Amino acid sequence: MKKPNLAEEDIIEQPILELSATTQLSDYMSAIAWSPIDNTLAAACCNGEVHLLKSFMGRALCPPTGNSIDALAFSHDGKWLAAGGLDGNITLWRIDSKIPELFDTIESGSCVYRLVWSPTCNHLAFNLGKSVQIWDADRAEVVTNLPGVASPQDLCWSPNGQHLAVATKNDIHIWNSHKWDARLYQWELNSPAITLAWSPDGANLACAIYDRSVGVLDWSKAQYLEQESVDESDMPMRMSGFPGKVNRLAWADLPPDTNFPPLLAASTREIVSVWVKTPLDWESWVLELGSGNVIDVAFQPKSGVLASLAEDGWIVLWQAAVEAVQVLDGAEEGFCCLAWHPTGCRLAAGGRRGELFVWSVCG
Repeated sequence: MKKPNLAEEDIIEQPILELSATTQLSDYMSAIAWSPIDNTLAAACCNGEVHLLKSFMGRALCPPTGNSIDALAFSHDGKWLAAGGLDGNITLWRIDSKIPELFDTIESGSCVYRLVWSPTCNHLAFNLGKSVQIWDADRAEVVTNLPGVASPQDLCWSPNGQHLAVATKNDIHIWNSHKWDARLYQWELNSPAITLAWSPDGANLACAIYDRSVGVLDWSKAQYLEQESVDESDMPMRMSGFPGKVNRLAWADLPPDTNFPPLLAASTREIVSVWVKTPLDWESWVLELGSGNVIDVAFQPKSGVLASLAEDGWIVLWQAAVEAVQVLDGAEEGFCCLAWHPTGCRLAAGGRRGELFVWSVCG
């Protein structure tokens, strides 16, 4: 496999991570997720296999079924693991017991491609056909089915759990989680939405838009979405000029004492465009990989280190989202997905031939 098209002089060798563990699953890795409370990692394959790696000890949760798992996530307290995919079912496991327990199956009736847990309670939001359902895992009951939400493209909870944003075609609907009977805000777009990302402090909501742009809503100005005539500076910021549609967004989760302004990474084609908010506007720079389309980007929590994964299958680590400092390899045909541990102490990546790698912070 060819290495990423970065010149040797462009890579400053300052290794950040070292390999800690590897294991092998049966097929192309489709999703991985970390538990927020310990060193438990879940991984899923496109043939339906689901595997749990707890303190580097593996356990099979589900054998291959022939139906891809496309969404995988732990609840905020690590009690529940949810998996959904092609067969239209969501499977719930209890993970907080000594032996993980298959607890429940929710039938959605269509392919499940989005599921997200509230960061403050065990409410799971997922696409239910052309709508969105909120499920209370602890009570095993429906909280609500959101009205007026057709063909959801993405779902995203605010960091404090008080709001849920739902991208649907040319609109983003925002709901108050304490009052589901009425939509709070509607953000109208000129083109279909692709993906959503709320900044770690909840101050900004970003949306990748199909017209090769990114919109950023300043949450302190969200009320202006409901007014017909407002100052242009109070409306969501629109960033344009990308060479292709933006497929991934990632906000930097920096320590509060750094006093650094919001930092947003957007992947499109063979580049990652990094944006920083200034007092007057947003400024940007480009990280050029030149090695195939960028599949995923993710910032290390509590750090400015950015991990990027391109179609060449290699993972590049960028210090301060500026300088390439390490390239991660090992998967025979390359990596296809990645996820940072919530503490930032580890990075996991899945391979195209079912390899699962875990690296830990050096030292």
